[in-house]
Amino acid sequence: MEKMLLINNGKVWRNGGLQEVDIHIQDGKIIDLRPTGKNGIDSLPILNASNCYVFPGGVDIHAHIQDGAETFFYGSSSAVKGGTTTVLDMPPFKTVTNRKQCEQRIRWGEGECVSDFGLTGGIIIDLEDLENLDEIRECGVHQFKVFMLSKPPVEVLWKSVQFAAKSGLRLVVHMEEPSLLKKVDWDDPLGFPKANPAEAENVAAAHLLEMARAAGAPIHVCHVSSARTVELIDRYKGWGTDVTAETAPHYLILKEDAFFTQPDRVVVTPALRKERDNIILWQALEDGVIDAVISDHFLGALPNQTKERPSAKDAEPGIAGLEMTLPLLFDQGVAAGKISLKRFVEILSTIPAKLAGIDYRKGKIEKGMDADLVIFNPEKNWEVHSLGAGSRISTLPYEGWHLKGKIEQTLVRGKVVWDGKEIVCERGWGKYIPANDLL
Repeated sequence: MEKMLLINNGKVWRNGGLQEVDIHIQDGKIIDLRPTGKNGIDSLPILNASNCYVFPGGVDIHAHIQDGAETFFYGSSSAVKGGTTTVLDMPPFKTVTNRKQCEQRIRWGEGECVSDFGLTGGIIIDLEDLENLDEIRECGVHQFKVFMLSKPPVEVLWKSVQFAAKSGLRLVVHMEEPSLLKKVDWDDPLGFPKANPAEAENVAAAHLLEMARAAGAPIHVCHVSSARTVELIDRYKGWGTDVTAETAPHYLILKEDAFFTQPDRVVVTPALRKERDNIILWQALEDGVIDAVISDHFLGALPNQTKERPSAKDAEPGIAGLEMTLPLLFDQGVAAGKISLKRFVEILSTIPAKLAGIDYRKGKIEKGMDADLVIFNPEKNWEVHSLGAGSRISTLPYEGWHLKGKIEQTLVRGKVVWDGKEIVCERGWGKYIPANDLL
């Protein structure tokens, strides 16, 4: 049995508010919470969280941590640097469609990750991918994905919706209708967002949400970018459709005019939108129409400081933002008065853990839960810069920004894995976390 660790003097988020309690941790679990100064134990190892908030670790239900140029080790390292302690890996095509593939990816991740992780099934692009998909339930996989930009036939979309209805696995969909996309005019600074219009997302969302309503299927809208899509989600929720939704920091904070200043860093699908969309997305987060914030972390190419930055035309779509999700949401959301602190914790931790089926051990600070914790200084101002080995910040549009609120330390199952300067645990500390209703 491990020696007990005490986190004291912090303001701990639990039961919907900040409380002055000390956290007792043993064998990776929270075993007690007592009012500060009333512990009665003097000989424990102590982690002093003075002047800090202690949040439950973030749960990111959409991140590509072993895809493109990203790897389980560096992707999960980015996660814990950013206060995310559990990541649902979004796999490449034909990677998690049966038991054997699941087991192989779990072993791979457990040998490399420093955060805990889960898996998304799929990606479904043809009927063959559905043949043995029911096997992923037995591995504790809670959701599977369809990527509409791969142009799956309508039959595949409908069969996927029907499978979700029958199995109970949630269907997560990248919703963009390919026929509405255009060839990019790279001579126009706004050529990319014009070629990838909001209408492509809106039409796809209307199509898939109506399918889900007809079939009685649980469905999840990936990375909402458009105000009109928010309206559709709100309407279908009102009709009783089992629909959940996510958005990402770049859709809340950045606008399409970022293509005028750093076009190579903002190529992402769906494309960035207008200020009105930002405003509606923030409101949808606060009101509960959008359920979670994710990173959609993707690294298309490794940062290379010795070469000139690529043009937007040469950039592979994606933003590797796991390091920045929590700090950006605090600075641009909580500190700016756009969302409450309560909602901040809900959309980054509590609700994503529930959507992933891992809320039996993740997403809140209570006795018996995993000691996944973020020690966060809400008053510390800092400039966004590289966070050490493997940092992805040099590829991001936020480099050089000044933010209020900084992560001091991140713990995964009671162990400090990020001390504010470097990763301080071994590869493979992270463990696969199966969904609770599939055990």
